[in-house]
Amino acid sequence: MNSIRQRATEIFPSVMLTVLSMVQALALELLWTRLGESPYLWAPGWDAVIGWCQVLAVLLGLMEIWLFYISMVVRFRWVPSIYDSVIPFGVGLIEFSAIELIGPGTFSGWLCSVAILLLVAVWSGQSLARRARLEVSNQEFFGNVQPAGRREFWPVAIFSGVMIALAAVIQGVGEQPVLALCSTLLVIVVVVNQAEVTRRFWNQSISSPVESQPSEDPEP
Repeated sequence: MNSIRQRATEIFPSVMLTVLSMVQALALELLWTRLGESPYLWAPGWDAVIGWCQVLAVLLGLMEIWLFYISMVVRFRWVPSIYDSVIPFGVGLIEFSAIELIGPGTFSGWLCSVAILLLVAVWSGQSLARRARLEVSNQEFFGNVQPAGRREFWPVAIFSGVMIALAAVIQGVGEQPVLALCSTLLVIVVVVNQAEVTRRFWNQSISSPVESQPSEDPEP
């Protein structure tokens, strides 16, 4: 490994985490501000129930994205590409959009932003994992894990498609409270599941070995 390649491999993770931490901090600040600017959240009714579920979904999503990238940086080394430098900004822009779209009247846009955020996170995570697999120092983990195939991405694709389809239906028929609430709860379930996958892969890398998984890294 030449000196520039080695230096980039060693320095980039800390740079990436620094930028990502700033983006996540701004997102949390925006979410907190949004709470203060949304009086419907503090009044009884469907809008409040759905709104608080959206807030919970976004908060869990912010935490999962942070945990995912922390786990990648701690566990693996990879040669960064120039696109890795803009991933935190792209993720942040979608997060900011999701926060701004919380509330009645913009639910369809919120669902679409969630679907896009999931797709971007999965794509970026898989890109990092493929390059990490090429590094000899990561073979302790990747030696026991098969490369991800297309079937591992079908759940993400299906979920994103369902969210976009629900957004189109809600946009057409109006924000039906039960449908909106069920959609938001589905988002929460998916985010919690991804957090569990991240935890499982973390334990596989750091703690005692567990049964090999079919994909090469968790989907954020």
